[in-house]
Amino acid sequence: AMHAFKEASVDEKNAIIKNDPSYGKIICRCEGVTEGEILAAIRNNPKARDLDGVKRRTRAQMGRCQGGFCSPLVTQIIAEFLGVPLSEVKKSSETSVITYGKTK
Repeated sequence: AMHAFKEASVDEKNAIIKNDPSYGKIICRCEGVTEGEILAAIRNNPKARDLDGVKRRTRAQMGRCQGGFCSPLVTQIIAEFLGVPLSEVKKSSETSVITYGKTK
């Protein structure tokens, strides 16, 4: 399972982080989802291309804050990986707009 990182032992986590440092950065505090898990969800088939796709594969945004903390970070990770502006990342479909453009 993609969200198995938080259930791994300390030694297993250290080995995974040594192999891929992105697993050492927690993105979703509530569910303990790492940047590495989110990137894996975007890379692996079926590829997650929106926030809900990442949510279904990793449990990011499903915790107590309901994505209030991690949604902007997940959006940024998706945009950077796909090489698109933040305004092109959607929640679940082409009509589910998250941002309309840059603010401050």
